[in-house]
Amino acid sequence: MQSILQILVVNTKTGKSKKTGNDYSIPEAQCVLINDDGTVAAVGVLVIPKQLEEVAKPGTYTGAFALEAASFGENQGRIVAKLVGLTPLPPNAKRSQQPAPAGA
Repeated sequence: MQSILQILVVNTKTGKSKKTGNDYSIPEAQCVLINDDGTVAAVGVLVIPKQLEEVAKPGTYTGAFALEAASFGENQGRIVAKLVGLTPLPPNAKRSQQPAPAGA
């Protein structure tokens, strides 16, 4: 599934695991989820996976998501959407102008 999102800022949450004692670092993006008509659908925080840390900068993107069962935290055991890809959009691009997803 794909959505248009605007990353406003990326912050990194750091700490030490209470369970293992290991240090952790979790990049989180403050984002605006944008409807097909360009209106704001929601504002929230999106966890950025390690493989997308270098790509996730302030800007507008098509975000690709996959569903998975969360293995830790407050969502453990729940089916959640996980960010798996970010494709930058040029300024003022409309969703209908984007190429079809691979395999479509």
